[in-house]
Amino acid sequence: MSSLSVEHRVALEAIVQACSDDQLAQLAMGVKTLTGAKAAELEALVAEEIRDRARRDVAFGPLTPLFRPRADGVPALTFPPALYARLWREARKGEEAFLGLLDGVVATEGEWTLVADRLCAKASAVLRDRPYDIWPDCQRPAEGEPPSTPVELAGCLDLTPLARGALPRLAVWLERPDDTQLAGLRLLIQDCLAVSPEGGRRMIDILFAHVPDAERMLRVVTRTSRLADREAILSHSEMGVLVERLLVSVQARVKHIAVMRPQQGEAAMLALVDDVNWCAGVLAELDMSLQVRPDSPWGKSARLARIQVSGQMSGLMKSAQAAVHAALPMKRQVLAGRMTRMSPWLEAPCQGEAIETAAGLLAAVTAMRGAANVFGCESDRSALTTELTDYLSAWANEALDSIADAEALDPDQALRLVGVAARFLTVIEALEAARAIRRRAAAAETARVARPASTGASPAGD
Repeated sequence: MSSLSVEHRVALEAIVQACSDDQLAQLAMGVKTLTGAKAAELEALVAEEIRDRARRDVAFGPLTPLFRPRADGVPALTFPPALYARLWREARKGEEAFLGLLDGVVATEGEWTLVADRLCAKASAVLRDRPYDIWPDCQRPAEGEPPSTPVELAGCLDLTPLARGALPRLAVWLERPDDTQLAGLRLLIQDCLAVSPEGGRRMIDILFAHVPDAERMLRVVTRTSRLADREAILSHSEMGVLVERLLVSVQARVKHIAVMRPQQGEAAMLALVDDVNWCAGVLAELDMSLQVRPDSPWGKSARLARIQVSGQMSGLMKSAQAAVHAALPMKRQVLAGRMTRMSPWLEAPCQGEAIETAAGLLAAVTAMRGAANVFGCESDRSALTTELTDYLSAWANEALDSIADAEALDPDQALRLVGVAARFLTVIEALEAARAIRRRAAAAETARVARPASTGASPAGD
């Protein structure tokens, strides 16, 4: 079998380079099952691309997260993913003799860091000299958006040597750094400012890309100087852009929360819980990390978000209460003459939309326990849980009494409804009450099954 022609090789290289990392891994596994000279050449191409990408990730490592959007949707400095590979191909030209030093690197500094820094400097120079060759579809960011431009990326590449040394210390800065560690953070910002007037803010953007929990980055920002934890200082510096981005994201999630409805299903409820908890995390961290004035734009934005989310949570709790009463309703039962009392409706459907809607709402109310503390409605949530525990326990016990007294028209249906009540109690974490209901239900089921057998055995004994 003849080897690949030049045209075939060029085409295959283009295809291999266009593959994502996951696709490339699958391709590497698939090629190993093939035989022949062409398959061997293709396998070599794939292996070379995998090795080249590993070297790229080592050299550009501190900036790698900047080439993909944040999972939490917070506005952040990002660049097109395609630019990552394109910039690397330009940076490595003429540097092939040094690329091998990037293989099998260790955490400590060495020759590989010199090569990585050299490649980053070359990439920065290429961006400044030929920005539209590397980034032909670049567009000016809209006002208020992160400055995703060739100049900004070049500035970030200039800071890569500093970022490479800063990232191992990021975990400490996110927790409780001591005075020496705080001094290291502040010296880092000063070094970045010496590189460029925007260096401090760019370093924060680089570090932010490595922090999945956006609100935790507030701890770093407010520690970059001795006065950075005061809004009057931070709001007039470039570092304040992170606070503004977080508040913009909070406002976007508040709007999303406002349009959610219980009827939209379990997935919608889970999304609502995520949004509420995320907003609670940001606002709680803002309170702890920054001295925000109530009458400032930041203070007003945070207060408005609290009011809106608190109102939505109150509405959600009312909906949950109504949904439980609709899923396991009571009906008026005639005792004698005009005497009536409310008792469980044992003919209610034991499955369907009403049941699932109630379960989803109860799960949402339970999952927002921490957020309720932040938004000032934990007492309402706790009172609702207590009221529902009493209602569901009473409903199930009365239903079981009806089964025991042979008053239920369909005991199987009644037991299924009791099971729904136990499920609801479990969802709201009233576990002791749920266990008690399940024990009584199991005993009632055993007695109901045994009763016909004993009834049938009596005539034979006579």
